[in-house]
Amino acid sequence: MRRAWQVSVVVGLALAAASLPGAAGAAGPAVTYGCTPAPADCTGWYRTPVTLRWFPDAAAVNVTGCDTRTFTQDTGPAGSVQTCSVQLVIDGPTTSVTVPVHFDATPPQVTGAVPDRPPDAAGWYNRAVAVAFAGADGGAGVAGCTSVTYAGPDTAAGSITGTCTDRAGNTSTPLAFALRYDATPPSIEAAAADTGNGFARLRWRAAPDAVAIEVARAPATAGAAVTTIYRGAGAAFRDAGLRNGVRYRYTVTAFDAAGNGASRTLVAIPRAGLWGPRRGARVRRPPRLRWARVSRARYYNVQLFRGSRKVLSAWPAGTSLRLHRAWRHAGSRRRLAPGRYRWYVWPGLGRRSAHRYGRLLGRSSFVVVR
Repeated sequence: MRRAWQVSVVVGLALAAASLPGAAGAAGPAVTYGCTPAPADCTGWYRTPVTLRWFPDAAAVNVTGCDTRTFTQDTGPAGSVQTCSVQLVIDGPTTSVTVPVHFDATPPQVTGAVPDRPPDAAGWYNRAVAVAFAGADGGAGVAGCTSVTYAGPDTAAGSITGTCTDRAGNTSTPLAFALRYDATPPSIEAAAADTGNGFARLRWRAAPDAVAIEVARAPATAGAAVTTIYRGAGAAFRDAGLRNGVRYRYTVTAFDAAGNGASRTLVAIPRAGLWGPRRGARVRRPPRLRWARVSRARYYNVQLFRGSRKVLSAWPAGTSLRLHRAWRHAGSRRRLAPGRYRWYVWPGLGRRSAHRYGRLLGRSSFVVVR
């Protein structure tokens, strides 16, 4: 029975064995061999125990080094070289066949991971990043390593894992490449602009992840170029030194720690806070007092003085107040008598009963003549 098994293996390996150095003779091969498991011709790398069997010619009179051997230990890059020598006749020539068996059951190691670029801002990536892993192997050699592109989700403590595989099919333990990723810009939840005499007051409310605000204005004070007028972490900015009646366009941009930015645009046209009558105007009739609108104001407080005495306090909902020749204030009757008057306006915020006012909108004066 053993002889029949050997013959069947010899027949199956005849073509492979005939091509090996020293395996062929004039009357056919003097010795053949086979490996189990496949590949049977012993080529390539094995990572599970492999058995090498020799099949010398049945007529051989002297056989050396042809014992069956099972390999369970790594053989290194060169493999374990095995040689079977056969003499077919006494004192005749020796035919030798050499076979290197390659065995590697040890996984490679991942030695590092290299991103395709440094972080985009302050250690953060804000767009897709490709990471290539590298490895080393002392046996079969590295066949390939993972290459991964990360494009989300956003994370402050994320990681990409990669492995390497050797030519024997062993796979390494995964290695983690840590990263911080944020591709979502912060939002500007609200923004508004109030104007006054030669200035614009900008206000905004950015999302909690915003770490910096930048405000740009066009045109610039002395030209048409866009100028950055503010950088910081505040929630408001007063832009002074502007020309009344000029339309200014402001771009408010919020940045997060990863360098993502989102913008809102505001338009402001500065005007004198109190529009009419013009400062120092001489009037014969009761004038209409007019002032600039404040976006958050629900009403206004107008106070009129003659000399050092307050003679009127009113709370109109609109942006003008018509004076009369006579009125009552603080329980007394007042008249618009000839003389110099000063007037002030404050914006009222919220319900009138809350008595909450914004900054003084402006002050002006007029003169009543006969």
